[in-house]
Amino acid sequence: MKKSALVSLLAVALLLAAAVPSDAWRRHRGVRGHVFIGVGPSFWWGPPHAYWWYYPPPYYVYRPPAVIVEQPPVYIQQPVPPPPPPQVYWYYCPSAQAYYPSVPTCPEAWVKVPPRPQ
Repeated sequence: MKKSALVSLLAVALLLAAAVPSDAWRRHRGVRGHVFIGVGPSFWWGPPHAYWWYYPPPYYVYRPPAVIVEQPPVYIQQPVPPPPPPQVYWYYCPSAQAYYPSVPTCPEAWVKVPPRPQ
């Protein structure tokens, strides 16, 4: 019984001695110390003082977008034909047998007469 208690105590002491992190015996270099309490061997892969739970986001390098310079479109305005002149009529009074500027009033309806080309 004494022998098994001694072997178990020695095994626990050996496990606790192996559990002490090697980083605890170094000086602090501006980084907070780590505390590890556990039973069993401690394994750590990586540099000391590495915060394995946070890494900065990756830096992606993008090419600048391609710039395509196009010439502006050329618009050629077609000549617009002038509007047709408004149709001008002469007004004839059949009872007076004369046209409007000469006769200011007509007792019957005026007759529209297109002008003659000169």
